[in-house]
Amino acid sequence: MLVGFTLARSPLLLSLSMTSEARNRQTYLRASAAVIWDVDGTLVESTTLGFTATNEVLSTSGYRMVTEDEYKLGCRFTTPDRFNYHIERPAGSAEGGQLGDLFDKTYVRRVSRETAGLFDGLEKLLRSLTIAGHPMAVLSNACGEYVRAVLSANELDEKPGVRVPLFKEALGADEVAEAKPSGVGLLEICSRIEAVPEASVYVGDAPTDGKAARAAGMRSVGVAWGANPAAALEADFDVVVSDVPALIVALRTLLGDDEKS
Repeated sequence: MLVGFTLARSPLLLSLSMTSEARNRQTYLRASAAVIWDVDGTLVESTTLGFTATNEVLSTSGYRMVTEDEYKLGCRFTTPDRFNYHIERPAGSAEGGQLGDLFDKTYVRRVSRETAGLFDGLEKLLRSLTIAGHPMAVLSNACGEYVRAVLSANELDEKPGVRVPLFKEALGADEVAEAKPSGVGLLEICSRIEAVPEASVYVGDAPTDGKAARAAGMRSVGVAWGANPAAALEADFDVVVSDVPALIVALRTLLGDDEKS
């Protein structure tokens, strides 16, 4: 029999209890703070793939081919309206939709690690965020079939018995009620993965990505290794970075991981 020992007042047990509470709180905070990613120009280098497929569709359909700069400028739009932009038709025109459908069929078939591989350093960052407990998702203005083809080519999707998915949701513009720069798609993803928009971050490479994040009440990071230089992103993003090490620092700050560690 132990005499004079009160379990509830043990300093060691109290300390362990407080540590457990702090750990649980940290886990909850990280689980509610998601990182959502754009795809082309943000996660993967697919400029050659998209540019080549675009000009193939334009030329075989009797339209003028575009320069790489024109292609990059068009990437701020959804695929149908990107083609309307290239052929100088109003947004929403049926011609752009028809060309966009043809492009999607061409584009998706050619996705591979070689044509749409992750930028250097990003795979390690993605896995680190998952280990840290931050849920992740993807939202692109390309079609959803393309988004998931990219994840599969880079072995980021689920393969039963082999690997677990790094992203809880992966959606394209054709699968949300409103495309970027609307924040509707981001809010839908946050709802699906039970993340708090105000605690979460969207990472993208176009002004429309930053606008969508602000419309959804999210923080944002613009990456200057995609279709747009830093100067074109500064007005629409909370932070703009030029390399992956700077992105790591920005995410730790915006997600509050420095304070939670």
